Amino acid sequence: LSYEVYRDHLEAPFLDATEKYYRQESEKLLAEYSVADYLKKAEERLREEEDRVERYMNTNTRKALIQKCEHVLIREHAQLMWDNFQQLLDYDKDEDLQRMYALLARIPEGLEPLRKNFEDHVKRAGLAAVQKLISEGAAGTTPDVDPKAYVDALLEVHQKNSETVTRSFRGEAGFVASLDKACREFVNRNAATGSSTTKSPELLAKHADALLRKNNKMAEEEDLESALNKVMVLFKYIDDKDVFQQFYTTKLSKRLIHGVSASDEAEASMISKLKEACGFEYTNKLQRMFTDTDMSLSKDLTDNFKERMQQNHDDMDITFSIMVLGTNFWPLNPPTHDFIIPQDILPVYTRFSQYYQQKHSGRKLTWLWNYSKNELRTNYLNQKYILMTSSWQMAVLLQYNNNDTLSLDELTFAYVA
Repeated sequence: LSYEVYRDHLEAPFLDATEKYYRQESEKLLAEYSVADYLKKAEERLREEEDRVERYMNTNTRKALIQKCEHVLIREHAQLMWDNFQQLLDYDKDEDLQRMYALLARIPEGLEPLRKNFEDHVKRAGLAAVQKLISEGAAGTTPDVDPKAYVDALLEVHQKNSETVTRSFRGEAGFVASLDKACREFVNRNAATGSSTTKSPELLAKHADALLRKNNKMAEEEDLESALNKVMVLFKYIDDKDVFQQFYTTKLSKRLIHGVSASDEAEASMISKLKEACGFEYTNKLQRMFTDTDMSLSKDLTDNFKERMQQNHDDMDITFSIMVLGTNFWPLNPPTHDFIIPQDILPVYTRFSQYYQQKHSGRKLTWLWNYSKNELRTNYLNQKYILMTSSWQMAVLLQYNNNDTLSLDELTFAYVA
């Protein structure tokens, strides 16, 4: 039997009969069953035909047969599948989504409407999550948004739909792109941000700061590392990464100055992640602050100053340490209000200023009283207490060494007289 006879007298009638049969059956199935059930039937029929052609037909028939089946079982009903895609998403019908993806992937442009629908679905979910957060916290006015709650809400939407892409759409690049586009939209523009382009990067930086502080609740380093990785998931979608950098740099400087970092390893890990995402230039200032020799030089400077004072003065009964930090890398601003130095610490202030100028002629010291921390010891009670204060709190409390009561005006002008 020649191939021409096979083709003209068996293959051609067989293909026509197959097309007619499945067109009638598909219309009947859709009239009797749901779209989800139809997907199962179509999947079964395609599998049966592939098995049949392997068993009984010439191998050259396979391509034409499968194309006929795909056309009548999928192409002719693609619009109905596209229309029902949203319902499957809404009810998390993973198996049905997998079938719909597998079937529509077999025809040209079959997936594009799904990708667009999926993008809109993710965007709506993200916007709704933030709106719910705002509504739950609202009390007549726009509330401050808790950074952790905000980040958790965004991450929950991303994670849920990322799993859908992996599980139901086989991680296909087009769906990954749809997920990324939707996330970029709702991360940067939502009910919490309003028209502001800085709100999302600010909240993300604040959340990262909370994670990297000693008082965070991440008991294990693995948990902290995982939390930092999640920060980077959202960081990828931030439009204005320079704004994030500004907030993060300021928060990092305060953690380092006050010694409240969870660990050096965690700080280094986060800087490394940012460097990998944005390059060396982006993290140069962060890296210089973290590894800055200013910190170690300041310790040596404090020790040398104390030694000098012990040699030349015996009246220093104040424990004193200082950090001298370069303005090129540290985003620290001087206080916006004048600070009149209390007499109790004035000798130390004066002596250190003179000592520093002798060692580094031409340099200018700007005293950042707004970053200073002070410890005051109580003497008026049987039990001693240590009070941790800001510079301004210290200045007020020291007035009561010589006064039992002071009015507000008297406190205000205490150092002016």
